[in-house]
Amino acid sequence: MTSKSDSFVPLEPDFDRLRKVLLLEGEPDRVPNAELHIDWQIKQAFLGRAIESVQDDVDFWYRAGYDYIYQRANYEYRMVGDGKADEDHIYAGDMQVTEWAGDQTSLVSNWDQYETYPWPDPETIDYSNLVECARALPDGMKIISGVGGIFTRVWRIMGFDTFSFSLVDEPDLVAELFRRIGEIQMAVFRNIVEMDQIGAMWYGDDLAYKTGTMIHPKHLRKYLFPYLHQMGAICKEKDMPFVMHSDGNLWTILPDLMDAGLSALHPIEPMAMDSVELKETYGDRLCLLGNIEIGETLTLGTPDDVEAEVRERIRTLAQGGGYAVGSSNTVAHYVKLENFKAMIKATRKYGRYPLDISGWEDR
Repeated sequence: MTSKSDSFVPLEPDFDRLRKVLLLEGEPDRVPNAELHIDWQIKQAFLGRAIESVQDDVDFWYRAGYDYIYQRANYEYRMVGDGKADEDHIYAGDMQVTEWAGDQTSLVSNWDQYETYPWPDPETIDYSNLVECARALPDGMKIISGVGGIFTRVWRIMGFDTFSFSLVDEPDLVAELFRRIGEIQMAVFRNIVEMDQIGAMWYGDDLAYKTGTMIHPKHLRKYLFPYLHQMGAICKEKDMPFVMHSDGNLWTILPDLMDAGLSALHPIEPMAMDSVELKETYGDRLCLLGNIEIGETLTLGTPDDVEAEVRERIRTLAQGGGYAVGSSNTVAHYVKLENFKAMIKATRKYGRYPLDISGWEDR
């Protein structure tokens, strides 16, 4: 029986296509798609079956037409505001945050709590899903892996209110949390880059609101960016693209991110940053990923709306390479499945190089 997703299969995966885009090495054969995260509900609806294993996850990314699968090691920190996985969800990951982390009691607000906190051990973390994934990959695909945010884990362990006050009242405790989490994340990062079939590393950490960074850039420069420099140096040594995800308006810290060796930035929220201005300013040094509005377009719009927005992003951002189509956040469970499919189909329809964009703005 032919499934509804079979129409996405014919384009064979080729990680070199995506790598060429990420490293600004010119135009490949077509514009690729790229996402940091796709909720399991979308994957399940797309495949028409439950996502219960690494193989199921690989099948989704392959059938949806991606040149890679995003996969991280199986571990997490205990954090304020942790949600619970749906009872019907068997496959590990995709935990949903259900409460604002600033509204609850801090897990670490003093040194005694710091000493008793259950810190992950990089050497006992479960990497088996990455090993299994490497064995399950179809020809042409690679794994993009990485580590979650250092900044986000600091404030979500403390709670945002406690964290904000502690930046002034308890700077030594804040510094130690950044050091402890940073060293753990760096150790995991170093372990992963040595594994089979890793094609790129993706660091995810939301640093900004739509109006600017969540905290003053001086704190990010002091506590966080030294670790990004280490990650960038490792990726350069391994000849791997270094990708970053952060929501919000990043203009004030973009020079810092560039100095850290960033290859590509995701997801370029349309209501926070002008993608055309970003392309004009940094397009010769930075690949852009995403920028398809998750709210008005992917969630509330129609497939025709999605097609029009994808066409416009390809017209304005993809000439010469350096752009991959994706959502302006992640593909959340509330995104319409038909709109997710429309985004991929429109990328294939309009993203064939050399681009012929004559008359596109008039459609």
